[in-house]
Amino acid sequence: MGGAFTALSDDETAVFTNPAGLAFKEGRGAYSSYVDLYGYDFLKLGSAAAAVPTGFGTVGVGVRYLTVEYDGSDLETEYSVTAAHGFTVMEDSHSSLAFGYGLSLFGLSFPTESVSGEDLGSANAVGVDVGILGTLRGRTRFGLFVKNLNNPKMGDPNAKDLPQWFSGGICYSPYGGVQTAIELQKQDNEDIRACGGFEFEINDYVTLRGGLQNQPNRMSTGFGARWEMVRLDYSYTSHPVLPGTHHFGLGVTF
Repeated sequence: MGGAFTALSDDETAVFTNPAGLAFKEGRGAYSSYVDLYGYDFLKLGSAAAAVPTGFGTVGVGVRYLTVEYDGSDLETEYSVTAAHGFTVMEDSHSSLAFGYGLSLFGLSFPTESVSGEDLGSANAVGVDVGILGTLRGRTRFGLFVKNLNNPKMGDPNAKDLPQWFSGGICYSPYGGVQTAIELQKQDNEDIRACGGFEFEINDYVTLRGGLQNQPNRMSTGFGARWEMVRLDYSYTSHPVLPGTHHFGLGVTF
């Protein structure tokens, strides 16, 4: 959906996109994904997440990883482990409001020694995320999400700031089975990114999705398929310079 998901987050991946969306997750579930990043086989990118309702909201956990390989050796490994909680603050017949927060442990390591035999080491940092998600009369949703609110740093002795991410979006459903979303995203000193997308349920089993974004200009399209407890997702995202990226996802609800 072009990256416009802050206001629509309502599944296990809300751990990464807006933890407040966990409050709207129905039942227990798990989800995993793999990204063929720009078609380069030396880049490995994937994630996994799970969510479990509790007596007070829903708790979720998630893991993301990225590895860079060359000639059978891992040159670099990045990962994050996130624990999040989303719960409803208020709810009536016409509207609702949820709040969520998350803690992420970030890790960066260089397993392979340099050409001079030097150990390049590893580093860790902890980030804090917060988000809100509201609904109005069942058709409109709005969401706000701040990633790395605490401005975490990584590295010693020359510490570097990890990116802070701010996003806000609105989702509107003109009628059943159709979702439209727009979103603005801001990362540190970069230009504001605008995203927009749609989701259209063809029937009870297949959903079509598409979207656009700028900074850089990219287009995405894909589909979701559901059968009983299992769902399968696929999307393709273009890039103005690099080859396109294929996304694959598999989830189960129980």
